[in-house]
Amino acid sequence: ITISPTDFDSLEIQQQYNDINNRWDLAAETDWDNENSSARLFERSRIKALADEREAVQKKTFTKWVNSHLGRVTCRIGDLYTDLRDGRMLIRLLEVLSGEQLPKPTKGRMRIHCLENVDKALQFLKEQKVHLENMGSHDIVDGNHRLTLGLIWTIILRFQIQDISVETEDNKEKKSAKDALLLWCQMKTAGYPNVNIHNFTTSWRDGLAFNAIVHKHRPDLIEFDNLKRSNAHYNLQNAFNVAEKEMGLTKLLDPEDVNVDQPDEKSIITYVATYYHYFSKMKALAVEGKRIGKVLDYAIEADQLIDKYETLASELLQWIEQTIVTLNDRQLANSLSAVQNQLQAFNSYRTVEKPPKFTEKGNLEVLLFTIQSKMRANNQKVYMPKEGKLISDINKAWERLEKAEHERELALRNELIRQEKLEMLAARFDRKAAMRETWLSENQRLVSQDNFGTDLGAVEAATRKHEAIETDIGAYWERVAAVEAVAKELEAERYHDVRRILARRDNVLRLWEYLKELLAARRERLNAHRDLQRLFQEMRYIMDWMADEKGRLQSQDSGKHLHDVLDLLQKHNLVEADISAQAERIKVVQGAAKPHCTPSLFEPEKVELLGQAYEELGQLAATRRERLEDSRRLWQFIKHYYGFSWLAVNGSIASPFVPLFYFLPSHNRRLVEPQGSESESVNGAGRDSGLASSRLEPSATLPSRGGADSEPETMEGILCRKQEMESHNKKAATRSWQNVYCVLRKGSLGFYKDSKSATNGIPYHGEVPISLDGSVCEVANEYKKRKNVFKLRLSDGKEYLFQAKDEAEMSSWIQSIVSSIPTGSGDSPGAPRLSRAMTMPPISPTSGAVTMRNKEGKEKDREKRFSFFGKKK
Repeated sequence: ITISPTDFDSLEIQQQYNDINNRWDLAAETDWDNENSSARLFERSRIKALADEREAVQKKTFTKWVNSHLGRVTCRIGDLYTDLRDGRMLIRLLEVLSGEQLPKPTKGRMRIHCLENVDKALQFLKEQKVHLENMGSHDIVDGNHRLTLGLIWTIILRFQIQDISVETEDNKEKKSAKDALLLWCQMKTAGYPNVNIHNFTTSWRDGLAFNAIVHKHRPDLIEFDNLKRSNAHYNLQNAFNVAEKEMGLTKLLDPEDVNVDQPDEKSIITYVATYYHYFSKMKALAVEGKRIGKVLDYAIEADQLIDKYETLASELLQWIEQTIVTLNDRQLANSLSAVQNQLQAFNSYRTVEKPPKFTEKGNLEVLLFTIQSKMRANNQKVYMPKEGKLISDINKAWERLEKAEHERELALRNELIRQEKLEMLAARFDRKAAMRETWLSENQRLVSQDNFGTDLGAVEAATRKHEAIETDIGAYWERVAAVEAVAKELEAERYHDVRRILARRDNVLRLWEYLKELLAARRERLNAHRDLQRLFQEMRYIMDWMADEKGRLQSQDSGKHLHDVLDLLQKHNLVEADISAQAERIKVVQGAAKPHCTPSLFEPEKVELLGQAYEELGQLAATRRERLEDSRRLWQFIKHYYGFSWLAVNGSIASPFVPLFYFLPSHNRRLVEPQGSESESVNGAGRDSGLASSRLEPSATLPSRGGADSEPETMEGILCRKQEMESHNKKAATRSWQNVYCVLRKGSLGFYKDSKSATNGIPYHGEVPISLDGSVCEVANEYKKRKNVFKLRLSDGKEYLFQAKDEAEMSSWIQSIVSSIPTGSGDSPGAPRLSRAMTMPPISPTSGAVTMRNKEGKEKDREKRFSFFGKKK
């Protein structure tokens, strides 16, 4: 039931004021008896006090209410009675409340101007059907308190309380605005303990009613259960503060205005009405949101279907594109079984994975038709997919998918045929390799027997028999070459088990080489004494070299300043590299010497002495590094905290750093010990001694056997090459590995296709031989993808990587290239120079490239083997 409250009768307002005036007038005209004069006076004073008190509360409440609305237009009044007298603020207030434009106020401050402005405001109220009885513009201009308050109260009734309505289920009876507001308060506070609203005066004294109204709508702002009825002031203050801070309602009342015996009814009604309007607006917004939500449901449903279509279309197109990429991949498996598996997986794709996607394509067409039908039925703009997600686009992509399927199937079947042929060729290779391995093994056992005889005739007969065996074995090379040719064909066709094929081919070649070595060894056993003397010479040479290095490593020079220490560390790194490079060489020498350790030749203790000397050299190198590292840390500490990279100046220590002496290790204290002006360092006097030591002297490593004037080594052979850098800070455009025939001669390195091209002077792809002047050659430790790789960096910034067959071949190439670098080159800043003195020299002055001949009789490069026993040419 809807109750439509009416305006408060203006006669009721006037009656309240007339009652007060009549009581005063009656008191003035009545002739009081002497015996009752005191009671009459008390009653008059009491009524006067209550009226004044109520008037003060109303004035304060109405002033705040007026300011709460004038604040919208940045206006404010200080005194309700005086600031409304000119009519300007009254016109502004009515404009804010009504939202209409009133006549502009008359300019001027004279009484006539004020009366005119107030008349404009009162005339507007009359037009709004507001009854103003016994009230004129002169009452407001004169500042009549009661009529001014009555005017504001009338405005409050018209613009704030008149529109209050409450819906009930019982009836549709119309009630006044006051009753409707009271009913609203009762409905909102029903069920709250100690809250019983039956008027707008005493029912609000304890403050629980205000808190209950706020809690009903915003339970998150007030903890109602914690409020006590006895603490009225706190309850009122709490409700007023929460309403002001959290909801933005102007605090029209103070706790002391309400917590009195008879609170002012109009003030409370005015304040409670603000609560009503705030929460009614909040409810209206919620209802409006629900209505908008229902309207949007249809649009949301359509958008969801559109999103679903676009998502499914995107996923299907993405699957199609990914599948096309997969089908176009021609990196097929490299084995018969793997290709068969790929063909089986392809058939599984066509029978298992593809059909559901075809169904999805059909469902997309149905979904698009459904979306468009619903949108037409709801009078919405028909949805059309974006370019690329149309049904026609999906069909075109599906056609490309089927084309890729056909090409994939064709490629798989061709690869299957190729793999079957390779399997047959591999079986042929295994048969030939097995026959060659048996023959080579039997002949190895034959040539391993030393049946030289005991007299000259028997030795000559054994020699003639040995020559016949060599002739027979030499003629067998063609059959070994046939096995190698089949292996090359399989390697060229990328046979999947090519590693096993190459390993078996290498095994056959190793058996062949071993057989040839056995033949050569059988002939060279007669020269064992000569080989033994070479072993003696090699051991003496290594011992002399270790003695020289030991003397350098025992040096106590730890550097005079930071740059000196870093220079010494760099030089020590080269020494340690030299020492490490000799480990394998010493092991070979020891292994070669052990079979000859007999009392008639030399004692075994001499061989052990070689290893002990090497271990002692390693310990000295470690001690030297530790001393240099301590010195480096010291100088870095000094540079970090004091800003200097040296302490001694002309042999005397700087005074600020003397305390550091007591915190240094014993072997480093000498760096900061005070020295006299006449003292000299280990390397000589002055600072230049440390800088001079940064250059490696020829005696820092093993000397060259060939002497300083010996010609650079010449070496030829096949290496796997890759160009890394084309110039400084510019990588090469093509960085693939290539097999080239390398020729090292007279400080230059040339590249050819094979030995025949090298003999005829035909370079590889027309490449000019590179000059080794200023180049650096070293092991490529940072390259981990292949083994036995060394690096050659030229002076113009070019950089090459070379892969040798094994470590021994790599060492031989590095040693030969370093030996061929012209003297004085490679001093480019930022990289240490490798010279002949930084590595071990050639095995012997007479050692050269070992060559072998193939079946056509042409020379072919052979790896240089690191040995202390020379081989007979």
